[in-house]
Parts: sequence; C-alpha cells; structure tokens
Amino acid sequence: RVTARRAKVPRSSRVHAPSAMGVPRRVRHDGPFSMDLLNDPRGWGISLVKNALVWEIPRQCVGALVRWRYGPMKGTKPSEKQKEFLDCASSYVVSAAHAVVVSGLGLKIMARLWNAPSYDKFYVHESTKDLDVIDLIERTNWLFFGYMMDDLAHVLLRYPQLGKMDMVVHHLVFIICAILAGGTQIYMWQFSWLIIGELSTPLLTAKWFMRQAASANSPSLIRVARKLGQGKHETCASAAAALELLIAKVFIAVFFLVRVCAYGAGLAHTAKHLTRGDFREIPTAPTVVVLSILLLGAGLNAHWFRMMMMKALGIGKYRTAKEKKAR
Repeated sequence: RVTARRAKVPRSSRVHAPSAMGVPRRVRHDGPFSMDLLNDPRGWGISLVKNALVWEIPRQCVGALVRWRYGPMKGTKPSEKQKEFLDCASSYVVSAAHAVVVSGLGLKIMARLWNAPSYDKFYVHESTKDLDVIDLIERTNWLFFGYMMDDLAHVLLRYPQLGKMDMVVHHLVFIICAILAGGTQIYMWQFSWLIIGELSTPLLTAKWFMRQAASANSPSLIRVARKLGQGKHETCASAAAALELLIAKVFIAVFFLVRVCAYGAGLAHTAKHLTRGDFREIPTAPTVVVLSILLLGAGLNAHWFRMMMMKALGIGKYRTAKEKKAR
C-alpha cells in the first residue's frame, strides 16, 4: 500500500494532482523492505539482524577456512604477520563481495532512474508509478546498512588493523544516512551514485592480499607478475613491488572516476535541484542531515584522493629517503 503522511491511500486510488507548492505530494510506500523504526521497531531490529547475518555468516565461514588452511601447526603460536592474516582475511574478502554486490545494484538503480521524472529521483510521491524500483532501492539499502553495522563492529574489535578513525567516521555517517534516508524514503538517486563508489573497494582487497603474499615470500607473486605483463622478476619482493604499483594505478583511476567524478557530478546535480526548490516536499531536518553527510563524504573522498596522489607523486611525507637527504 501507499501511505500519505497523514492518511492511508490505497495504491489504486492515488491522487495525481500536485501539492499547493507546485510539486507532487510526498507519500509513504509500505513495501516488503521498507524501514519504519518509529512505528515498527521490532520489525526494524529483526531486519537489521537478518541483513547483518547476510555478511557475518560468510565472514565466519571464510575465517574458519583461512584458519584451517593457513593456521599454525598445533602447539605453535602464529607470527605477528600470520596473526594479522588470520584475523583480517575474512573481513577483506567479505568487503570485496559486498562492494561488488551493492555497486552492481547501484548501477541497476541508476539505470532504472536515469530517465525517470525528476521528482521520482528524490522521494516517493502521489504520482510515483514504478514502485518496483522503490522496493529494489529499499532492499539494497538494507544490505548496505546491514553490512555497515556488521563491519563497523569488526573495525572496532580489530582497531586499528581494519581501519583507523577515518574508517570509523566513514561507517558512522553512512549508517546515519541509511537509517534517515531509508526511513523517510528520500534521495534515491543520491543513494545510487553513493554506493557505486564501492567499485574501488575490491582493489584495496587485492592490494592487501598481495602484500600478505609478499610478506610470506610466496613464489606465486612472480608468476602473477609475469602473466600480467609486469616483467620477469627473480625475487618475490620485486614482483610484489611491480604488482603493487599496477594495483595502485588502477585503484587511483577507479577512485577518481567513481568517488571524485561521479560523486562530484551527483553533488552538483543535487545542488541544482535544491536551488530550484525541488526538495520542498521533503522535511527540512532530513534534508539538512543527509546533504551534510554527503558533503562530509565528499570531504573524506577528497582527503583520501589527496593522500593517494601525494604518495604516487612522492610529495610531502611520501618523499623518498634520497630526496629528503638531498634537501
């Protein structure tokens, strides 16, 4: 059913007249994946547990497999590097899987909304016809929210192995965004380009596993480097360095496309419609909070991209020892 803010309106009898402000009246769609913390806290909690378990169960399975395959011999203690691998490998695998799933769904949502009327991109209203895409968005939001909550617990548990304070802030602001935007059913278009940014995450996973293989002096790195056209290497260290450089180049390119260009274009699009008054039917408080979070996300992306470019160009604290000595 579709529920107006003050009265329930059957789906078959929705009114298509605009509100007094000249924009379609915002209504609520109570679909199978809708968030409603205030009116149904029990159902909300059950959905959170279910969607966190979607990611936690594979995490535990991968962790058990890693410990069985790469754990130390019985009666011996793992080295510090080995312990890091055993503790964190499952989180990196699940992080990559989550990134592939939600970014793929984000692309699908963006394709569905690309030619939709402007108001359909920002909130559910009395003239909304494609409620299936709303259900898809809400299902994706639950998957995203469940992962963020589950992963935040592991980041805090393993702090700072899985990420430092910038990662904690990243998770917290997007958890708030998922709850607020999901509960009020607003800013669906912004959600699509936001989660597409996860496309860069699998490259971080590849980089982490490559570094772990290098520390273990794995000869497979030499074979991988040769197959990827990174030259012939006699040592694992040189092969790892070549592979890390390749991954870093691809990662910077992907990050720039999805978290600088696409994110920046999304913010510009949002600003245009904000100044036109297209969000007037959306309450002010959620708009201020969500848009502030999007701006904070842009700041984090800019901070990370700046660090990557400084490292790639050898600027500031990333200057080589030889350059520092020359100064």
